[in-house]
Amino acid sequence: MLTGISNEMVKDAPTFQEFIPSLQRALEGDIFVAHSVNFDYSFIEAAFKSAGVSWRMDKLCTVKYARAMFPELGRYSLAFLARELAVENDQPHRALSDALCAAGVLRQCLIADYDLKKLNDPNRGLLRRIQLPDHLPLDQFTSLPAAIGVYQFLDAFHQPLYIGKAKDLKKRVTQHFSTEQGSTKFQRLMKECHHITVERFPNETLSLVYEDHLIRKHWPPLNKAQKAQSLKFGIYTYTNGRGELQWVTKPSNGPGALRRFGSYVSAQQWLANFKKEIENQGWSDQEALHHVVQENEKSLLLAFPQGQGALLLERGAIVGLYKSDDYLHNLDWIRENFIPVQPSPTTNAMAKKMVEQLPDHCIELS
Repeated sequence: MLTGISNEMVKDAPTFQEFIPSLQRALEGDIFVAHSVNFDYSFIEAAFKSAGVSWRMDKLCTVKYARAMFPELGRYSLAFLARELAVENDQPHRALSDALCAAGVLRQCLIADYDLKKLNDPNRGLLRRIQLPDHLPLDQFTSLPAAIGVYQFLDAFHQPLYIGKAKDLKKRVTQHFSTEQGSTKFQRLMKECHHITVERFPNETLSLVYEDHLIRKHWPPLNKAQKAQSLKFGIYTYTNGRGELQWVTKPSNGPGALRRFGSYVSAQQWLANFKKEIENQGWSDQEALHHVVQENEKSLLLAFPQGQGALLLERGAIVGLYKSDDYLHNLDWIRENFIPVQPSPTTNAMAKKMVEQLPDHCIELS
């Protein structure tokens, strides 16, 4: 009813699996072009995948190309572009006619982009050229899920070269292989990446915490941002000669810090806010110190809504995570079964915000 194709018309046609060898030969070295290319590409990709065959092609979207070349048009449906660019489409919404029309739109874009500067501009990302590392098995790339998670590029000895997180693992890894091709990072990935591993998570917060933990555990050579982070400063107390309790910020070398921070400024800001709280609460020096010590000793379970996992917080820092909702509210069980993670300035700040924003989801453990 939708296509007008009857069983009689296709009864002698080959199955897709039978057609694969000749299709691969026909497509070799070509670029997959379509209007909203990812939609069409996904069906062909799924057909290859169901046949157990790895497949990929460079992609070009005529919607994005037309938007780059003709920004004044404002609308970019195939029907609208056909009218505006004088491209024939005698049977709209029929497969062959629409494909020929998209080809006509592509031709008009190429004429307008006569020197191909916009098409080949890596910052625009119009032409998705995907170059896989020399030693990476193709099936490791094609089997990547479109899911939230953490990915690792590993070398020949299974040591991490780069660790990242993504809302869409397939899309993010593809970006690594299709952009910044002149960079040192890209060249190293092409030469040294032998494997990709992924770990799925139910939400972005858990994936961020796990990514931060893995980077700090392995310090991959191609990760830069987190390497500058450490808990360099702490809040300490001492009693002066008059017997008064003093609060100070200093480098956190060794034990004894009541709180640790990534920068002197953030430590001072916390201390200023806490001194205001002391004044508002009317606490004595000893009561204020007792309050901080008690808070440090708390173990909190932060349960995400809708059963999307949980975090373990101790001394105000994230120290463990869990990916499902079958956990017990028992500290010994949690310490044994949660994935342990190392605290960091990034996750410490996150922990503080989440406790403030989700108080109803925090459970004190004993």
